[in-house]
Amino acid sequence: MDFESFLTESPLLLIVFSLFIIGILIRFIFFIFSIFKTEKFKSTGWIFIFNAMGRFLFPFHKTFIKKPIYAILRYIFHLCMIIVPAGLYGHIIWWNSSRFELSWPSIPDSLADWMTVLFIVLGIVFLLRRMIFTDIRRKSSLFDYLFIIICLLPFLSGYFLAQGTLDSISFFNKNMFAIHILTGCIMMLMVTVLFLRSRLDIKKCTGCAACELNCPTGTLESFDRRIHRHFIYAHYQCIACGSCIKACPENAAELRHELSFTLFFQILKKQEIRTVELKRCQKCNNVYVPEPQLDKIFKTISDDYIYLCPRCRKVNHANIFRKMSPWANKETDKLQ
Repeated sequence: MDFESFLTESPLLLIVFSLFIIGILIRFIFFIFSIFKTEKFKSTGWIFIFNAMGRFLFPFHKTFIKKPIYAILRYIFHLCMIIVPAGLYGHIIWWNSSRFELSWPSIPDSLADWMTVLFIVLGIVFLLRRMIFTDIRRKSSLFDYLFIIICLLPFLSGYFLAQGTLDSISFFNKNMFAIHILTGCIMMLMVTVLFLRSRLDIKKCTGCAACELNCPTGTLESFDRRIHRHFIYAHYQCIACGSCIKACPENAAELRHELSFTLFFQILKKQEIRTVELKRCQKCNNVYVPEPQLDKIFKTISDDYIYLCPRCRKVNHANIFRKMSPWANKETDKLQ
């Protein structure tokens, strides 16, 4: 039995697809369970659950306002990723002849070809975008590049297989079908443990907590302990709506893909994603503002009064106005 026969006759694809479906269902159950545990559910009830589920299943990213073109391209990319594998006639025939004996209407072959080409072009654009733009390249990891490549490979191999583009090359002529199945299996296994998580850029984040205040599910939380502000994040509560990105005045919040087996089983645990040092008031010594935020304010307002907490600032201003008032001068003259 050759390798191609092994792939077509063995239950490998069925096992991988079953793991994919089971993994997605488990993640959805964990998502519902974690939403039940939030404070917002306790205060608003089932309306919050339905709202969170609706935004999770049919996301409208708030990033559309800041980056409309990029957001539209991402929507098209993900729609092609879902529609082409699900609606391709060749895939439906395979499912109909498998143990599942499933069948559903297919999309026209011409539409499938155009959507495949569009998906490949967009994937290459996203890949080049990470390579060309300095700020994006700085924040990108090796996985960010591999993720796009792994998504592209099943579509590239499937398109070449259907069109016979590389049939003149002996290796691809013999192995293109096997490459298509293997890359498709790798992609499904990757998606099972792939998370789209919020992150805060250390070089840009000032610790203002605008992301926490605008998070609709309480995914992002912050608390002050001694002289530090800690930001914690629950990945199963996140609906990837982009509210944190829209709210962040420093463009420090972002949604990034992360491949993790450990995150799959961490249901309620929140991870720390950012720690910011808090500044003490020069007069009363109480902490009152994140240090990065104060440093940014000082670039615009260089007055020493910004190093006072709001309470001491009011007292300081009151003393200044008291000294400036005409009644204060009369009282001083009387004393003299």
